[in-house]
Amino acid sequence: MKKINKYLLAFLTITTLSLSACNNQAKEAPKEETKVEEKSETPETTSVKITIYDKVNDKEILTEDAEITKDGLEKYLEEKHQAKFENGMMTELEGISQDKDKNQYWMYYVNDQMAEVGIGDYEVKEGDKIEFRFEQM
Repeated sequence: MKKINKYLLAFLTITTLSLSACNNQAKEAPKEETKVEEKSETPETTSVKITIYDKVNDKEILTEDAEITKDGLEKYLEEKHQAKFENGMMTELEGISQDKDKNQYWMYYVNDQMAEVGIGDYEVKEGDKIEFRFEQM
């Protein structure tokens, strides 16, 4: 009977140690990390409507749906509409230059309100209606 008890005790000890080892391995096994593809918080382009209007000569030059990239409105105007800037102010657009002697300047409006910041600082928002007006002051 002593031999049986010895074998039984040895069997129970080995079984307990084996089960404990398996349990520890399961706990220690690193969890697989699932990579979540990061989506950009901001889209690549922003859709706006642009109107260019010569109020001095009462003439609409163009209206277009535009896609503004992260480079901004100023860059878009330079590339697409021959805009020129001096000290942050637009001095020419579509070949029409401001004339200080006649007090004629380019102004811009966002959603029917005069913009509060320069073109280079304005961050376009989806659906903005942006109007550039050549005006007599």
